[in-house]
Amino acid sequence: MKSILCTIILVVAASIGFAQTKSEGTPPNSVEQQIINLERERLKAFAQADKAAFERLVTDDLTITHGYGEVLTKAQEMSVMRPSTPERPLPALSIEDPKVRVYGDAAVMTGSLVETNRDGRRELVLRFTNTYVKQKEQWRMVAGQLTTLSRERAIAKVDPKIYDAYVGQYRNPRGRILTVMRDGDRLVIEVGGQKLEIFPESETQFFFKEDDVLLVFVKDEQGRVVRLVNRRPNGDVVQEIKIK
Repeated sequence: MKSILCTIILVVAASIGFAQTKSEGTPPNSVEQQIINLERERLKAFAQADKAAFERLVTDDLTITHGYGEVLTKAQEMSVMRPSTPERPLPALSIEDPKVRVYGDAAVMTGSLVETNRDGRRELVLRFTNTYVKQKEQWRMVAGQLTTLSRERAIAKVDPKIYDAYVGQYRNPRGRILTVMRDGDRLVIEVGGQKLEIFPESETQFFFKEDDVLLVFVKDEQGRVVRLVNRRPNGDVVQEIKIK
């Protein structure tokens, strides 16, 4: 989540509800259907933190460009794998409208990924384009691209005491100063004299109700907040460095 978390692709391991592929025009033993099945298998491996299966299904030079603009490698994707637990449940993910085009030993798969919370509400819809290549008679994913289409964020319950670590001033590359302050049990950002409340999506990720911007507080190895990552709907990522 880490940002991957963000915008990152997770499934509830205990109840994986992948959408069934429409079979019209797609023979069950065709290459197209094989690719769709491999995509489901890859997502299931990710959800269950099955690194051996995940490694088998992707190339060593895999890259995935997430909806917030960050490009992650195979190692980075695998570093955030974790199974869903009652304490830290992951959203369910379904694949909708999958289509595959085959070009010899390469194939391009498109479709939509839908994250659904435990109450059945669609929280996030992403459009994906994944490229597969055939290596040693096996299809593997080599690249992925995600684009956020819509998002419905829910406010998480967190202890307001954690806000104290985020309070301070942050400077972006253009020199603009952004001030984070605590107002009782609320966390507020002031920019140019305007104050806006931000709401927790998790203990480190926050959002505005008025705009689809995700703010992520990043800590160093000692647990100190050192910067604020501003991820915008168009994919831009701005690093705000904490100055005091």
